[in-house]
Amino acid sequence: MPLPNLYLWPALATLVLMLLAGGLGWWVLRSQRALHRSEKRFRNLFEQNSSVMLFMDALTGHILDANEEAARYLGYTRAELVGMSMGRINTQLPEQNMTAPTNAFQKKRNYFEFTYRLACGEMREVEVYATPLENDVPPTLLAIVHDITERKQTQDMLSKFSIAVEQSPASVVITDLKGTIQYVNPRFTQITGYSSAEALGQNPRILSSMQTAHATYVDMWNRITSGKLWQGELHNKRKNGDLYWEEINVAPVMNPAGVMTHYVAVKTDITERKELQEKVHQLAFHDALTQLPNRHLLNDRLRQSMASSKRSHLYGALMFLDLDNFKPLNDLHGHDVGDLLLIEVADRLKHCVRGIDTVARFGGDEFVVILDELAAGEAESTLQAGQVAEKIRLALAEPYLLALTAPGRATRTVQHHCSASIGVALFVDHEDRLADIFKWADTAMYLAKAAGRNQVRFHAADAGSATSLP
Repeated sequence: MPLPNLYLWPALATLVLMLLAGGLGWWVLRSQRALHRSEKRFRNLFEQNSSVMLFMDALTGHILDANEEAARYLGYTRAELVGMSMGRINTQLPEQNMTAPTNAFQKKRNYFEFTYRLACGEMREVEVYATPLENDVPPTLLAIVHDITERKQTQDMLSKFSIAVEQSPASVVITDLKGTIQYVNPRFTQITGYSSAEALGQNPRILSSMQTAHATYVDMWNRITSGKLWQGELHNKRKNGDLYWEEINVAPVMNPAGVMTHYVAVKTDITERKELQEKVHQLAFHDALTQLPNRHLLNDRLRQSMASSKRSHLYGALMFLDLDNFKPLNDLHGHDVGDLLLIEVADRLKHCVRGIDTVARFGGDEFVVILDELAAGEAESTLQAGQVAEKIRLALAEPYLLALTAPGRATRTVQHHCSASIGVALFVDHEDRLADIFKWADTAMYLAKAAGRNQVRFHAADAGSATSLP
């Protein structure tokens, strides 16, 4: 095909340029429209966003624009915000206020936490995400601000709580719903001897001493699994085997939906307090010299024995004992030797009776023995009580070798012979008064002394009389 006439080239070139210019103009127009739509969408997003949004000059730190939410949150009008320095809002030092925008614009860092001062003077904690806008003049940052005051307060509270738990003088244990230990504080390790690593993943029963009643654990488990607080005392065992007492509060932990997720136990070592209580009880209800029950505890034991007799219809017996040759020992050798004799008498008496029976010191050289659960018949019960009484009489009549020691002196041994006069009174079905039973046994004891001492006499039905061993 021959080329167009040379004279047609200028016309063809003009036509091609016209076509190209038309296409380029159409492309430019289309791009402008797309840019306009994008800017409109961005402006709508900026204006209507529920987050605080600010345009800032990255060089000066001044606000170039702010959305409605920013004006509402900060407490200024939008007109007041435009041109305002962030130093008026941000409580950071001036150099810090300038460093942050620079770092954000240079993309070294885009997340910050600040304290903002609102127009009303209130301080609020915020987090700021700052993004540079490309090719803007002046260099511009888009800052999106979120209030984190409540979150920071919660974190601060949790931090304080964590410190309080870690430094608590009480032992703290957290378990899951199966009872598996998930956390223990340092006090737990101090009290129990188990390290945190040793305790985690274990069940709290590693502390069980087998001294706490099973019913106590059942009650605790029933209460906490039903969402209730349990309070009580447990007799536990340390890692080294030592026993100790703990006062414990166990409570279920609920999540915001009200679903139980964990159990937390706060425990206090009360071993010293329990030991003190035991000492007080010992002083109140036991004789200081012999450690036997005193009159107060004796009365309680007799009431219990009488109540048991009423339920079982089995006889019980009360014995009143008085040492026959005690005063001469005190007069000759002093009260220290007399005390040694009383201690030995108490020990011999305990070896003559069963575990369910009671031996008490009534006062001076007088002792009382309560025999529980004899026979259902009077004759057989009298025989049983008589056998125990005779066993006691013979044991107390054995010679006493009393070793007396004094500082700076050699130990000296005092031999003494002493017997006992014993009065016995039977009771059954709780028909008689406690004072009457004491009176009967006391009267029978005096009749034993009147009969020549080192005797056993039983209370007889007719007042003022007694019978010898059956």
